[in-house]
Amino acid sequence: MRLSSVGFVLVLLLAPSALAQGGGQTVRGVVMDGDTRVPLVGATVVVADSEPLIGAATDLDGRFVLPSVPLGRQTLQVRSLGYAPRLLPNVLVQSGQETVLEVALREAVLTGDEVVVRAAARDGQPLNDMAAVSARSFSVEESRRYAGAVDDPARLAAAFPGVAATGTGVSDNALAIRGNAPRGVLWRLEGVEIPTPSHFAGLSVAGGGGQTLFSSQLLADSDVFTGAFPAEYGNALSGVFDMRFRTGNPARREHTAQVGLLGLEFASEGPFQRGAPSTYLVNYRYSTLGLLMPLLPTDGATTYQDLSFKLAFPTRRAGRVEVWGIGGLDGQTLAETPDSSAWEFDFWDRTRMDLTLGVGAAGVSHHLVLGDRAYLRTSAAVTAQRTVWDQQRLADDLSLRPDFALRSTNGRASLGATLTHKLSPRHVSQSGVSVQQLVYDLDLRAAPDHVPPLVSVAEGDGSSTLVQAFTRSRLTPARGLDLTLGLHAQRLALTGHTAVEPRLGLTWAASDRQEVRLGYGLHSQIEDLRIYLVQPDGTAQPNRDLDAARAHHLVVGTTRRLSETLRVGVEGYVQRLFDVPVVADSSFSLLNVRQDWTFAEALVNGGAGENVGVEVTLERPLRDGVYALLTGSLFRSRYRGGDGVWRPSRFDQRYAVNALVGREVRVGARNLLGLNVRVAALGGERRSPIDEAASAQREEVVYDETRAFEDRAPGVWVVDLTATYRLNGRRVSQVWALQLKNALGATDSALDYSFLRDAVVDVDEGFPLPVLSYTVEW
Repeated sequence: MRLSSVGFVLVLLLAPSALAQGGGQTVRGVVMDGDTRVPLVGATVVVADSEPLIGAATDLDGRFVLPSVPLGRQTLQVRSLGYAPRLLPNVLVQSGQETVLEVALREAVLTGDEVVVRAAARDGQPLNDMAAVSARSFSVEESRRYAGAVDDPARLAAAFPGVAATGTGVSDNALAIRGNAPRGVLWRLEGVEIPTPSHFAGLSVAGGGGQTLFSSQLLADSDVFTGAFPAEYGNALSGVFDMRFRTGNPARREHTAQVGLLGLEFASEGPFQRGAPSTYLVNYRYSTLGLLMPLLPTDGATTYQDLSFKLAFPTRRAGRVEVWGIGGLDGQTLAETPDSSAWEFDFWDRTRMDLTLGVGAAGVSHHLVLGDRAYLRTSAAVTAQRTVWDQQRLADDLSLRPDFALRSTNGRASLGATLTHKLSPRHVSQSGVSVQQLVYDLDLRAAPDHVPPLVSVAEGDGSSTLVQAFTRSRLTPARGLDLTLGLHAQRLALTGHTAVEPRLGLTWAASDRQEVRLGYGLHSQIEDLRIYLVQPDGTAQPNRDLDAARAHHLVVGTTRRLSETLRVGVEGYVQRLFDVPVVADSSFSLLNVRQDWTFAEALVNGGAGENVGVEVTLERPLRDGVYALLTGSLFRSRYRGGDGVWRPSRFDQRYAVNALVGREVRVGARNLLGLNVRVAALGGERRSPIDEAASAQREEVVYDETRAFEDRAPGVWVVDLTATYRLNGRRVSQVWALQLKNALGATDSALDYSFLRDAVVDVDEGFPLPVLSYTVEW
């Protein structure tokens, strides 16, 4: 523990003024070393511009309590001797529940020169201090406030530079990051790799789903990375979401209930026993649509539910134990149209479908502070994903025949440990290792050309081991100059291939207003296990020795502060992909795959890809009730298939522009009204021209793959609106929210074969999605 020499004196000076305040709400939390998680004793926490002064100093556990903080947005100043001070702007204080904070400070690098260090805010800066480029943090409060986010971290990130939704963002939350397929995104929770955390994950887009499993009631501030990731992240080519759950309030029990068009939700948190340090935090949600289905005149149904929790058990000497979990269950049915004269589209009119999906992750983490300079985190976790999909198709004689059957279970059990050691304020090192036992059981069968019987497409069961390890160091040779060096390695036993990947990051504060950054990384990603198990001839599995696709990432950027409330940033990047799995002598590449459950081709590591672009960000963080974020991305994405020809890739959208503006107004002395709007302009995805003759003959969409991705879908303009009204009562807060996704009704372009027109037609899919909710917090 670090002790400020004036800490206890400040406790005596600040505590009386804090206790003198009437009304308001309590703000409590913990202040710690950002690298080692050592609690900082005697750190001071002050409410800026409070009169009389409201403040406190941290106790022996680094904890502080600020009673009677006025409701609304407040700014906190946090200081500790030997550490860079930090400003926490726009902390939301509400009447129904206390505000609980976790504040990490970075130890200052002292020089012989006298320097006055001002408290600085970290708006948008990554929590991971070893991330030099292409990284940003986001808060749970932003996922509620940003128009278009709909409480979904993935949809929230679509407003960030380099990140583009694969359409209007209504039907799915898939993201194409810097021209890469959504399947290249890695999700982690509490430091553990997890399956895509979405309802109906991977159903139509690998790497995306319908709605996030994450509840805004549980999320803590988290990070998103879009290139040249730090060394601790492996098995990803596109981006990384590093998610965290917050810890329940240790002082009192609090509850939240929400009813809305998307679901009914209830959350509870607090100590297991009053006065004891152990806490719980749990949230359950059930789809409103599932409750209404029996009342609706439809034969189809869509239901989902999810559960998330985090339990924390701090001890005096044995560290802190946390138990966490997240899971979801989904169901969907589709009924056929028995009147053949009304058939227009094969899937929607001739298909009976019954689909159930389940996804979950649970783990135990142990956090142990070793003296004043080291911190050890160990974890054990299990994840699982189960899909059962049965599909029948009406034949011409109106008999139902089996058409598709999928039984897929993927799971993993993992053990991991990470040791952080601060040798000095100038040198922090971190090393970690994880061992994951992958388990798979796959049986995928389909009827060739819709003619039974079902034949095997991919089949197999067993297990394999994935080992990952990393080491990295952050060096600070001079004030304002950080150099991060790292190495990541991984080996998949199923294929026997090993990847060793260097990482580099450099950050230089050229002046008080400008920062220059450089990042490089070599990255790789293994494929879904079913890709290794395909059986093109019904027996052999030629992809069992397939190597992972790899990519060099190089990023250069700069950020300049134009004023106290306005900053501009520019990043340029080059991504070179190699060893990409492709079909020999074909235009096919896995870089372009959205989802194809019936894929059954032999692959070779003969493909390549290239993504080049520049991104500009102009941002005003929330200050005085106003915020704005303008991002623009111009990029080119191309690939080389198994035929050796370079072409535009499917996700060569060329541009993505977002403008996000919001205003928050105090109504009376206690209430807040928020109005937010987002306007996005997105380039359309590429697609191959239609082979009209073959499509007419087979009565389905057939593409001319010799001219792969020559055509482009139309670009879209998307407008999202959010309005919130928070009412702060004496002990209860109420929040009314209306989130209007795709307010103008922009549509995604999709192709399908129409029986009524005997031709391939362009089907516009898209609609405004109003999400109204009412929340009570007490």
